[in-house]
Amino acid sequence: MSKKYVMPYGLNTPPIKAALKWKLDGLLQKKRPPVPDDDFMLTVRALSSEALQEEEDFIVWLGHATFLTQLNGIRILTDPVFGDVPLTPRLADFPIDPALLNPDIILISHGHYDHLDLKSLEQLGIHEKQIPLILPSNLSSYLKPKANTIELGWYEKHQHKEVTITALPASHWHRRGAFDFNRALWCSFLIECKGQSIFFAGDTTMDDHFSEIAARIPSIDIALMPIGAYLPRSIMRQSHMDPEEALHATEILTATQMIPYHYGTFKLSDEPIGEPHSWITKLAEESEIDISVLEVGEMKTIL
Repeated sequence: MSKKYVMPYGLNTPPIKAALKWKLDGLLQKKRPPVPDDDFMLTVRALSSEALQEEEDFIVWLGHATFLTQLNGIRILTDPVFGDVPLTPRLADFPIDPALLNPDIILISHGHYDHLDLKSLEQLGIHEKQIPLILPSNLSSYLKPKANTIELGWYEKHQHKEVTITALPASHWHRRGAFDFNRALWCSFLIECKGQSIFFAGDTTMDDHFSEIAARIPSIDIALMPIGAYLPRSIMRQSHMDPEEALHATEILTATQMIPYHYGTFKLSDEPIGEPHSWITKLAEESEIDISVLEVGEMKTIL
């Protein structure tokens, strides 16, 4: 059995008892009155293969934690999940046939089912095409041996042509089965290419790692930040950020732009499904940071 990762950031004991209590309390509590955010549905823009022939650098949100980014003609796909995950249906359609994405690199931040989806990886033809998969330490043990995997520990780098990928800390944890708690690492990523830098936070709560990253990496152009799955706080504060915390993390990193994700695609927690969107939209009106609240399938040109 692989070693257990005991890190300064992330849960070091399984949250089983607290999670079971949360689910049980939910069954016993009276249903709350509906609020407007309960009826929220993400807007999905159909994305054509022609749109992906754009020569300029771009980033497009494909729902949840899945982004397709093009830098200098190289396509980087993060945490690809195209359909449902166990016990949780997808609420926003995937905006394009996954076969048209043609990524040059795939980044996987951690092993939770809504981020590492083996069926989606198979749809991309990772074995036949030998697409490089960059993962945190020991996560490749969940894939077939013939996959082209590159494992990184925190602050380790991988070079793919002009693109440099650096694995960075995240305050999270690992589990896919009953007996594998923290048997693989989790991470965030920095993507750099010809002076352009993009930070992908993966899954994380607010913690000191943002200050640590900022001390080592003084300049980040775009921060991709998760903003959903934050209630109840007694459970979720150890795993996820709310929109205000995500904005604060962006400020700590001194990133000039922020793009939110990890909301609206799956119902993972107790907050109304549309509350993260309403909250981050309000913050975008007030913040000095450029916050781009994208629709699913919406392409943003990177200048």
